[in-house]
Amino acid sequence: MKSKKGFKYYGIVFLFSVIALAVYVGYLAIREGSIDYVLVTSLISVPFMFTIFLFVFDKVFEWIFPNKESKQDDQFTNYLKRVGEAITEQCDFSIEGYRRLRGNTSFQKSLEQAYRILINGETEDLTYQFMEKKFKKDTNENIALLVVLEEVKKMMENS
Repeated sequence: MKSKKGFKYYGIVFLFSVIALAVYVGYLAIREGSIDYVLVTSLISVPFMFTIFLFVFDKVFEWIFPNKESKQDDQFTNYLKRVGEAITEQCDFSIEGYRRLRGNTSFQKSLEQAYRILINGETEDLTYQFMEKKFKKDTNENIALLVVLEEVKKMMENS
């Protein structure tokens, strides 16, 4: 779940700041008994400045403090890249074989489970022995998963 603030968010912020400015000018008009047009024209830039300031603040804050999900996504992307390279080097699959691996939901789930083993270590439910028995022998999925598990073991040793 990524919380990217888009144009709609800043549009709503701008709209509320215009409404708040209108309420403030109305309050001043009631209190003073008349509208000060010089004050109103000078305050017109406030909603624009507030919205721009909020946008810049959000971008700087995201740059300084990236959210945890993006860091995990980067780790998972690096894991997939390294595992993919290992499969490419050690397995001699055809292009169709790679397509089937990519489209196989149980293999993709196994990749995610292997990643969980890498991050959290083995658990009672998720072990190397369990992972090795997921697919039938001599299938592309089993061959690729064995390569993935060996790569995960190497990655765990290096960290």
